[in-house]
Amino acid sequence: MLATCDASDDDQPPRLNEHSAAYDDARHTMILFGGNTAVPENCGFPAYTFSADTWIYYDYDTGCGHWKHLVGDESAPPPRARHAAAFGDGAMWVFGGRFRARASGAYQIFNDLWRFDPATRTWTEVEATGAPPARFNHTLVHDGVRNQLLVYGGNGSGNAVAPAVLDDVWRFDIATSTWSEIEISGRGPAPRMWQSAFFDTDRDQMVVHGGGDETAFLDNATYFGDLMAFFPESGRWSQLHDGRRGEHPDGRFWGQMVHDTTQDRYLLFAGHDDANLGNRNDTWAFDPEGMEWANLEFEDTFNAPANGFCDFPADFTDVQRGLPERRNAHTLVFAPTCGHALAFGGKTDCGAVNDVWAYGEGGWSNPVVATEGEACLRWRANPDNCSNMCF
Repeated sequence: MLATCDASDDDQPPRLNEHSAAYDDARHTMILFGGNTAVPENCGFPAYTFSADTWIYYDYDTGCGHWKHLVGDESAPPPRARHAAAFGDGAMWVFGGRFRARASGAYQIFNDLWRFDPATRTWTEVEATGAPPARFNHTLVHDGVRNQLLVYGGNGSGNAVAPAVLDDVWRFDIATSTWSEIEISGRGPAPRMWQSAFFDTDRDQMVVHGGGDETAFLDNATYFGDLMAFFPESGRWSQLHDGRRGEHPDGRFWGQMVHDTTQDRYLLFAGHDDANLGNRNDTWAFDPEGMEWANLEFEDTFNAPANGFCDFPADFTDVQRGLPERRNAHTLVFAPTCGHALAFGGKTDCGAVNDVWAYGEGGWSNPVVATEGEACLRWRANPDNCSNMCF
């Protein structure tokens, strides 16, 4: 049953990244929680501003297309970023993440599980036994075959310069409210964080793409480009694509991927590569039957090198107007009834954004425009007025 739209055209989340989102198809709403509202400038690392806000976006196909801010929600989880979310069993679930009250020092790492009821708009911390080790930059999916949640990988270290990259898989049985680790059969993928994942109910598999390991921030970092499938019943991993043969997306971290169930394809959007472009705004589809990738959209391409450290010319890229800004640490959800994916927020070369983009049969559309954070050549009517990449 569709929810009555009580959103406002005057309300919009702040420029946000490292948040989580899930889609409630029964109500045609995207639910957003937490994240980081700090806006990096000039390649800087501003002090984190962790959010505990919940936002509801009424999909524009319902005739609304606006945001509702759940102000003063005392039932919400504590502030956090780099957590993971999934929708299943009529609710949004959030697991893990990290928080730091000061500008420096170790992070507090979470392994708590929360449930958001979209009917009552309230959060509940789930009391469960045997929880996985605390982590962030992991993935959480809902296994619709067994009505369980699956947690995979991530970073288990509170030390920002000494990551502890994980490769374990845990299941949460919703009916019994218990956790258990799944024993892996055979060889699995390399440990990783910042990967993207979803559950393909038709094929009974969790699908995982990309990510990085403990070298992610080193000069010689190489990000994963493989596409893997995990089968919960057997605990077995299988490689769907090695990320090297044929046409394929470049390796990346913090991209986002969903299952387009209307066309039975896996959609991948954006992320951060290990080449000279950095943030991406490419869109790819993987055919799970033909086992091949296809590039769906032209993207911004590298054009001119930096003038110096954090000094990028206005024409750093050849900008493809009409596409979302290049980004990572965003969210991407799929709306089965509406037949499109929704992307929100993320880190850009010019800070962060708070836009909403929809990708469907006709390509990308932009129901909610960013207030700031896009490259100058993209948002200015007269690109001749751009003095550098952002202004």
